Amino acid sequence: MLTSPGATAAEDSRMERRTGLQPRKPGRGRAAVLVLDVISDFEFPDGTRVRRALTAHAPAIRRFLARARSSAVPVIYLNDNIGTWRSDAPALIARCTDARRAGCRLVRSLLPEEKDSIVLKPRHSGFFGTPLVALLEHERVDAVVILGVSAESCVWMTACDAHTRGLKLIVPVDTMAGASTRDLRATVQSLHRVLGARTPARASSLRFAGSKVL
Repeated sequence: MLTSPGATAAEDSRMERRTGLQPRKPGRGRAAVLVLDVISDFEFPDGTRVRRALTAHAPAIRRFLARARSSAVPVIYLNDNIGTWRSDAPALIARCTDARRAGCRLVRSLLPEEKDSIVLKPRHSGFFGTPLVALLEHERVDAVVILGVSAESCVWMTACDAHTRGLKLIVPVDTMAGASTRDLRATVQSLHRVLGARTPARASSLRFAGSKVL
């Protein structure tokens, strides 16, 4: 490694220990909740199974979101755009809550509230092609709680991208739905073993201390 002629031995030692980008420094533990793809028309392969699974997990999701909001923890909805790209959240909500669509009541029960953020995404991960990083940095977030669907695709890929950015991961099992129980089980194992995520069986076991999740 090249050093300046005037560098001291101590400076040389510090420089040699730096091997590329350094891990994110521990922050204040401020958390945000990421809600994946609960605004849906379920018109995709396995859509019916995902809708049924989400219906079973919806009560736990609603309870956790209510607690997060009451603790002033940021809630960010990350949702697939449907059809022609317009980044039009109101149009998406109108489509998915239309009374003629399967799952309209389910979607209505999980809609964002006024203070929540909504980000439409072009692909599986909530980070890909979206302003999510800027939102998290604005809120000084260094931990994310991920809820929603589908466990084996959008939840998993968003968690991977959060992990690469040095964010602490918490994924409660009873707030995550997938196409099958087997896929959900495999995803939970990978979240814990590969990404080091906390994967409590129940979101009710998590506690809020200000903007932190314990």
